[in-house]
Amino acid sequence: MTFPTGNMKKLSAIVLCSALTGIMYAEEFADIPWLGDGRPDPVDSAAFFAEDPAPRFESSFVLPKGSSCTDFEIACAGFYVFELNGRGFGPGGGAGIAPLWSPFDSTVYSDRIAPPADAFRPWPATNVIAVTLGNGFYNLPPLLFWGRHNFREMLAHGRPCFKLRSGCGNVQLAWTWRETQIVRNCVYLGAQVDRTHQASPARPAVKVAGPKGRVVPRRAPPTVKIGKPLGGKSSWLKSNVQVVDFGQNVSGIPSFTFRNQPKGARIEIVYGERLNADGSVNVLTQTAGQIKSPGKGGPGAPDVACQRDVFVCGGDKVEAFSPIFTWHICRYAEVRGYDRLLADDGALLQPISSRLDDAGAAREFKPADPDFARLHEICRRTFLANMIGGVQSDCPGRERLGYGGDIVATCEAFMLNWDMREFYLKTLQDFADEAAGDGWITETAPYVGISAGNYGPRRAGPISWSLVVPVLMDALIRHYPDVKDRALAFYPVCARYLRLLNSTFPDGIVPRCIGDHEALERAPNDAVATAHAYEFARLAVKFAKMLGRDADASEFSAVADKMKAAFVARFVKDGIVANGTQSAQALGLYLGLVPAGQIPAAEMALVAAVEAKGFAPTTGIFTTRYMLMYLSEHGRLDLAERIVRHRGFPGWMHMLDNGATTLWETWKESDDVYSNCHPMFGSVDEWLLRFGHLSR
Repeated sequence: MTFPTGNMKKLSAIVLCSALTGIMYAEEFADIPWLGDGRPDPVDSAAFFAEDPAPRFESSFVLPKGSSCTDFEIACAGFYVFELNGRGFGPGGGAGIAPLWSPFDSTVYSDRIAPPADAFRPWPATNVIAVTLGNGFYNLPPLLFWGRHNFREMLAHGRPCFKLRSGCGNVQLAWTWRETQIVRNCVYLGAQVDRTHQASPARPAVKVAGPKGRVVPRRAPPTVKIGKPLGGKSSWLKSNVQVVDFGQNVSGIPSFTFRNQPKGARIEIVYGERLNADGSVNVLTQTAGQIKSPGKGGPGAPDVACQRDVFVCGGDKVEAFSPIFTWHICRYAEVRGYDRLLADDGALLQPISSRLDDAGAAREFKPADPDFARLHEICRRTFLANMIGGVQSDCPGRERLGYGGDIVATCEAFMLNWDMREFYLKTLQDFADEAAGDGWITETAPYVGISAGNYGPRRAGPISWSLVVPVLMDALIRHYPDVKDRALAFYPVCARYLRLLNSTFPDGIVPRCIGDHEALERAPNDAVATAHAYEFARLAVKFAKMLGRDADASEFSAVADKMKAAFVARFVKDGIVANGTQSAQALGLYLGLVPAGQIPAAEMALVAAVEAKGFAPTTGIFTTRYMLMYLSEHGRLDLAERIVRHRGFPGWMHMLDNGATTLWETWKESDDVYSNCHPMFGSVDEWLLRFGHLSR
C-alpha cells in the first residue's frame, strides 16, 4: 500500500510491531547463556593456523512419562552440526554450513529444528543431543588477504559458541564437551580430519561472552544440498597423485572413499577450477586473498592459501572422508598420497546452495537455441554457487564476500530465477546493521574492512556499491508487493546516507569510485560515481513519496536535480557521454542522464561504439546490464542480441566456446588470479529471461 501524507504513524506501528517481535524473541534467548569450550585464543598469530580440534557438546535428558518434545531453537556464532540420538537434523546437514553469516554483533539468526516424533526416545529411555561447532566466519585465522586485510579485525569474532532453547517442557540440559577428530577447519583453507586423534575426556561446557547481536529467527533460506552428487572420473597424474574431474564447476562438498590404507596414512586433497598444462590442478583462481608466496598471508599462514583438505587414515579397511565446516568451489580435485585409483563411486561432489523456489520466468524459459540454453545454464550454476550461508558472494573461493556492487548488477537476474524475497531482505538487514554506526553504507556486508575507491571514513564504501540498499528495496517492492512494508523499513538507511553524501559533495559531483569494474573500455570513475549518486537520490525520492514524506521527497528531489545538472554539465555534450565508450553511453542513457534533445545523438553514439567493436561488449559490471536493457527496451533488440551472440573475445560465447561451465570474473580467461565462477556478467541472464524468447 502507499502511505499518504501524515500517515507515518501507520508505518511506525508496522515497523515497531516487527521490531517488538524480534525484541521479544531476543528476550527469550537472553536468559540462555552462550556456551563454548572456554579455551583462550592463541597468544600469537601463527598459532591460529595450528591444529585446534573442533568441540562436540553433548547433553542428555529423559522425557517425562507421557510427554513429548516439539522442537529446539539454536543460535550459533560459527558453524554447527546438530544431532539427536545420533541422527543429524537442521539446516546445513552433515556439512555444517549453518547458521547464516551475519554481522554477529548486531544480528544473530537462530534455526528452529523440529525432529520427527520417532527421533525421540520415550520415557524412561535417555535422549542425547549433540552440537559440534566449527569456526565458520566467527573464528577466522588472522589471514592477511592481499597481504594487508585481516578480516578477523573487522568482524565480530571469538571461539565458536552456541545457545539452545528446548521445546521439551521443563527438561533441564547440562552440557559437556570433548575434542573431535576434526583437528582443523577453516572456510577458506579447508578441513583436516585425523582418525588417529584421541578424543579428550569430557569437560563441562563454559559460559562465554558470545556475540553482542540480538537473536532473531531465521527467515532467509538455509544452505542445503541441491540436485544429485556429481560423480568424478579419476586418472593418475603420477605415482600416488591422481586428478578427479567432476565435469562441472560448482560449490559443493566432496566425499571420498579410501580403501586398505595403513593407520596414520596422510592423504591431501587440493581443489581447483581448472587444470595446468601438465594436467595438475590449478589452485590459483580460488586462492584466498591472492596469498601465493611465503609470508604474504602473515605469520603461520600457508605459502599458498588454497582450498586444501587433509585426511589421516585410521587403519580401517574402508574409510570415508568428507570435509566439514567448509565448502569448495571446484571442478577438479588432486588427491595426493592415496596409492589406489579411486573407483567410479570413490569420489563425489555434492552441490550446495540456498534452498530457493524457482521463479515463474525461470520455469517458463525453454530456449530452443542451444547457445541460449547453455548460457542460461552456466548463469544459474554460477548464481547457485554464490549463495552459500545467506550471503550473495562475488566468488565462492578466494573472497566469499557480500559485495554490494555485484548485487546491484545481478539482483534482477536472481529474482527472475528464484524467489529471493527473504534472502534479499536479510541482505538489506546486513547492510543496515553495518551502516548503523556512522551512517555510511559499506562495500561488503558483513563488513571485512575493504573500502576501495571510497570518499568518507574508513568504513564508507564506493557509491556504486552502496547503491545496493535502494536498488534492492526497489526491486523487492516491484517483484514482491507483499513485502513492500518490510522493504520500506530500510528507508532511514537511505535517507541518512544520502544526506551524508550530499553534505560531502555539495556541488553534485562524486569524484571517486571503483567505477565500471572490469570494463575493457570504461567510463571515467567520476562519471560512474556521479551517475550512481543520482540514481541513489532518485530512488530515495521514490521511497519518500511512497511513505508520504513530502518534505523528504522535496529535499531529495533537489539533490537529484543538482546531481543530474552537474553530470550533464561535466560529462554530456552533443550526445557524447564522457569518453563516448559503450560503458559511458549506456550509463548516461539507461540512468536517464542525457537531456531529451540529445538522446537521439547519444543512441547513435552507443550504436556506433558497439559496431566499431564488431558487436563485442567492452562494458563492465554495471553497464553490461545497462547496455543490453536500454537497447532492448528502446527498439534495438536486434543489436542487443548480436552482442549476446558475439563469438570470439570478448563475450559470453567466447566463455562457452572455451569450455566454461560457470561465468568468468573477467571477459578474458584467467588461470592465475581471477575467479572462474563469478556472477558479475550474469546480468545477461536477465536479458535472456526478459527478451530471449523474442529473439530470432
